[in-house]
Amino acid sequence: MFKVFQHVLPNARAWRLTIDKKLRQLFVGLGDASQSVREFYNSVFADIFPQTTRSISEWEDQFGLPASGLTEQQRRDRLDAVWKAVGAQDPNYIQATLRGAGFDVYVHEWWEPGTEPPVGSHACATPRNPLMWLRREFTGVTLLVECGEPLALCGEEFAESGNSLEPRGYPLVNKIYQSTPDILPLCGELVAECGEPEALCNNYVAFREDLRDYIVPNDPSKWPYFLYIGGETFGGIAQVDPRRKDEFEALCLKICPAQQWLGVLVEYN
Repeated sequence: MFKVFQHVLPNARAWRLTIDKKLRQLFVGLGDASQSVREFYNSVFADIFPQTTRSISEWEDQFGLPASGLTEQQRRDRLDAVWKAVGAQDPNYIQATLRGAGFDVYVHEWWEPGTEPPVGSHACATPRNPLMWLRREFTGVTLLVECGEPLALCGEEFAESGNSLEPRGYPLVNKIYQSTPDILPLCGELVAECGEPEALCNNYVAFREDLRDYIVPNDPSKWPYFLYIGGETFGGIAQVDPRRKDEFEALCLKICPAQQWLGVLVEYN
């Protein structure tokens, strides 16, 4: 700060501070007293960088990032990823954004590797079948492989010994809540007794908010509109902290193309 005062003083011999005189001592003292102001403004500048900001919580509130039991460095890294998210829709960008936010996941395309058509061809690659990777309550499929099915033939990937009949993935489309009637009268309850006004078939007195269910289409023409997020090798299950499930799903829906359904191959452990 002393040098700042030197620059703002008049350019005259009487105001020169090159020798140790009373005037210099005055401005040395003023400079020392003002040093805290200079340090404060330097710190304000540092607040715009994720790795140096003193206001992590305020920035997390600004970006809608919940506290999820992360270390301070993990919180800074997550902020850094949000700051750098300028927007794109290619798988590499999506994967880098998710991993930068602290989620150990990988993005996989909709087609089976090795089935890409040659350059100049109008053919289509073979799409991955989401019915084989997503849980049965979302697909309506009861069994994955059974005797006589084409997938049970020798050499088919899903005919391998030990293959699971209950995939662990689920579709992520939109998190839309819908009102569902909350049925009140149940067997044995007082209001279910004969003559009670509420003891009517399908009667309800309240609503509850449930997430809308999405059923995976059994139409191969729709399968190219899936994007898969999971482990490093396709089919592998990634692990995500359950405290960050809502944050993870919200980020996926925010940065992924709106026309695609997400096949999420993740366990929250």
